[in-house]
Amino acid sequence: MFGISWYLSRWRRRWVKFLKTFMPKNKIRHGDWKMREKYFWTFDYATNAQYGLRPSDGIFDGQARVWLDPSDVDKDASARLDSFEAMLAKRGIKANCALTHIPGCIYADIVAEINYKSMKGNSMVTFRNAFHELDGMNYHGDYYAEFHGELGTIFFESNAGNVISRAIRTEPREEHYIDNDCGFQSEEAHYFIERGVDWTEGTYSLISEKEFFSLWRERLEYNDKDDAYSFFEQASLMYFAAVANGDKKEQTNSRWDIENAAKYLIAHDAKDEMIELLAIYEQSMYWASRLFVNVVPEYALDTAKRLVEYSDNPYIVSHAKRLLNQWKKGGKR
Repeated sequence: MFGISWYLSRWRRRWVKFLKTFMPKNKIRHGDWKMREKYFWTFDYATNAQYGLRPSDGIFDGQARVWLDPSDVDKDASARLDSFEAMLAKRGIKANCALTHIPGCIYADIVAEINYKSMKGNSMVTFRNAFHELDGMNYHGDYYAEFHGELGTIFFESNAGNVISRAIRTEPREEHYIDNDCGFQSEEAHYFIERGVDWTEGTYSLISEKEFFSLWRERLEYNDKDDAYSFFEQASLMYFAAVANGDKKEQTNSRWDIENAAKYLIAHDAKDEMIELLAIYEQSMYWASRLFVNVVPEYALDTAKRLVEYSDNPYIVSHAKRLLNQWKKGGKR
């Protein structure tokens, strides 16, 4: 019985040794000591890689999704595999590497397989370091694409997490989308966002950032005051998030969205909406006080003062102080 128990548990013991390399000891639970598993695996957030052990094959593997340069995704995919093989060879690791990539797709999946017996302590550490280096090569910018499918024609902005932040549906009807809380009136257009992008070649094509924003900034009208209100509110949140992480490009894009929505609200005498924007999120309160001061001056001035006195966000406080100083000096509003 002891021999049988030892035989059945040998893979568990081997797997826990691997886990101790990739995870803090206090994160390893008894549930990780599973029996009769065909595949043990864990995700390593430090390297954005998944590591696994296949007892039936005696294989230890690592796999990761890599995000490619949109200027030439196919060429970058091939180069990324070559680079990863070189990283492993430099570390003295012999592995069978393979890449799965749909032609034209913005990402690819890389896997490296090694005989588990060769994975000693030092080998595991250097193997993990190779995936860390691979993660550092990822493209971290935005992707812009044109989609043609059963849901119509949709232009969109996406990031390396495959999350869509802006989108324009031009056919069969015109709709705009920004982040999660506003835009896209039809259910089928929302379905496009929720299900994720189908990157199959032929259903989409990559376009330039300039092409996308030229189309995005053709919009001067909104469905109604509530639509403009929602875009103003969401873009305000996005602007200060971009300020916090130093994203100058997103600050510019969000500011355009804010100012465009503000023009619509002012042109349609939407005072109730303006006053509400002066009283909800601190981010929209700042922009509303700045842009609506000539329409509802008493509300705008009071809001800016309250932001300076009560806000815990240093970026908003500094912006509001600057605004008050500008008004005090009789500067341009």
